[in-house]
Amino acid sequence: MKLEILSGGDLVRFAWQSAAIAAGTCVLVLWASTATAFKDLNAWTYDFTVLAGGDQTVSKDVVLVDVDEESFAKIARYPIPRSTFAELVTKIEQQQPKIVGMDIFLSEARTPEEDQAMQTALTNSGNPNVIVASQSGTRVLPSVIPLPIFCQPEDPKAATGYCVENTPGALGYAFVNLPIDSDGFIRRSWLFVAGPPKAVSFPLFLAMNFTGQAIEPVDHAHGRFNGHPVYYSDDTESAILIGSWARQPVPVIPAWKVLTGAVAPNALTGKLVLIGQTNDAARDRLFSPVFRHEDADGSRVRLGGTEIMGAAIRSLLEGKVVRPAGPVMRWTAVLLFAWAASFSMLTLRPSIGFVCTVVLAILPSLIGVYLYSHARYWLPFLPVQVGVEVTLPLSLGLQFILERVVAHEAREQRKQLMTLFASYVDPAVAKTIWARRSELSLSGEERVATVVFTDIRSFTKLSAGKPPAEVLKWLNMYVTEMDKVIRDYNGFLNKFIGDGLMIIFGLPLSQGPSEDARLAVEASLAMLKSVTKLNQRNADNPAIPQLRIGIGIHTGTLMAGSIGSASRQEYSVIGSTVNLASRLESLNKAFKTEILMSRATHDMVAREFSGIRPLGRSSVAGLEEQIEVFTIDPEATGVHMTYAALLDQERGHKWTA
Repeated sequence: MKLEILSGGDLVRFAWQSAAIAAGTCVLVLWASTATAFKDLNAWTYDFTVLAGGDQTVSKDVVLVDVDEESFAKIARYPIPRSTFAELVTKIEQQQPKIVGMDIFLSEARTPEEDQAMQTALTNSGNPNVIVASQSGTRVLPSVIPLPIFCQPEDPKAATGYCVENTPGALGYAFVNLPIDSDGFIRRSWLFVAGPPKAVSFPLFLAMNFTGQAIEPVDHAHGRFNGHPVYYSDDTESAILIGSWARQPVPVIPAWKVLTGAVAPNALTGKLVLIGQTNDAARDRLFSPVFRHEDADGSRVRLGGTEIMGAAIRSLLEGKVVRPAGPVMRWTAVLLFAWAASFSMLTLRPSIGFVCTVVLAILPSLIGVYLYSHARYWLPFLPVQVGVEVTLPLSLGLQFILERVVAHEAREQRKQLMTLFASYVDPAVAKTIWARRSELSLSGEERVATVVFTDIRSFTKLSAGKPPAEVLKWLNMYVTEMDKVIRDYNGFLNKFIGDGLMIIFGLPLSQGPSEDARLAVEASLAMLKSVTKLNQRNADNPAIPQLRIGIGIHTGTLMAGSIGSASRQEYSVIGSTVNLASRLESLNKAFKTEILMSRATHDMVAREFSGIRPLGRSSVAGLEEQIEVFTIDPEATGVHMTYAALLDQERGHKWTA
């Protein structure tokens, strides 16, 4: 159909249909953008934009004195003596730089002679101007500050600060942590880390001391420094997107040339001088956007940490901090391009509409590169391109979609329900749930169920000092074994709470409160046996600790339903029943037991198990009255009818919703 023969009414109708498709496209792109693969692709498009619009200028203010491979080979000692770095600082100071940033930790003592040489070099005849490196403590990294011989902090608790005046050593210290994105690349630099006290990053601290200016807050999206706007990479005001990427972000002078006097006598005068290491022994080569570059030998470019901080300093000094587009701008672009693509497909001949769609798919990347290279403005174009591509099949299949909307809604209902439960329950149970979906309510209803909480004893002690990857490995091994048991007994693994699990028996479908309680106790006993087998299997592996778990069981009334916001929901339960089950699990420590159950659960299963014994009454946090607690001895337990036997009776139990 040609555009010129369309009536005004047709154009209006197609405009509204295109708007509906564009709105649906935005929803689909928003959903897809939460996927890890999409986030990685979006980050890679940013990297390619950086390469296309990269900074080819040379810094006039920042210089890196680098202990590169050649310098390391000439020094020929590992670790490099502190006295050598002291000599390097002295040689640099002879050229009277304005400020020196030493990206080297001085937190461990060396020989008295080496430490004294470094202190003398830092003091610089009563006029210190050297900022040394510190490390801000995180969940996986300890806090690191210089030794008192090199700096006596004005505030010893601060990750960044000045040294006390008129004391030997440096001018100050600042943290050199760099924010790492989820794909392992560094694209940003910290401005601050939260306190107290609030700490300033190494790049910003050096830039402020170089200019004599402080960063000024303007609004939630940006501040101002050195006469230039500084845009935050998010709403926390803690980081920026670096905008001065290049194969060599700042001029580099090999350290051996400075040590031997093979540099011009004024090469460092009045400069902001960085001291760092990019040799392989330093292990400070990192992934950044310029990793997409290839050297002449085909290898990828990996910048040293000090080079990245040099790029961040340049961005601050030269006003090249990247301004990320806000959510309104990003999604407006997706909506407009999707509308234009859909309108073209609906109003033009298919061949012309397809060509227009291809042009609209290419155009966002050209606009994105132009905005970055000319204004350091980052408008992510992958969501726009994906949106344009999505409109193509949506527009071509509009009539088909309208005709099949009822079938589509049915499929979406099943997808929603099966996605919600398939990862929590046995596939056979999931099929039963779908077959009896008319009996279910996800909007919230009062039900009787048995709640089980488990927790690994002394988890903090077991994981202390271990690498997070190692802890995650054996924790996942444990959860996998527990999940098998839970599925075998028709349990609903509702939540992972750190090293703990929250399991529900009787939801979303029930076999009757008593039967649900019996399955909960059987599953708990089976989990204890599974942990024992797991410990036996890993007894000879020192990397995997021997585990003990505690289990709390309570049966009662709770509220079950879908909890969350419009964009994120979770099927869960709330109420005093949940709280009491959690408190019972915690009481195992006091009673030195493995399983504790409430009177309500006991009364439902007492006839089914031997080995249950009372422990008296106990106070529970949050309850005014004491409650009766019971335990069950796993070794002395006789189960009158196992769950396996029930299965042999051809699943004779009747489930109720």
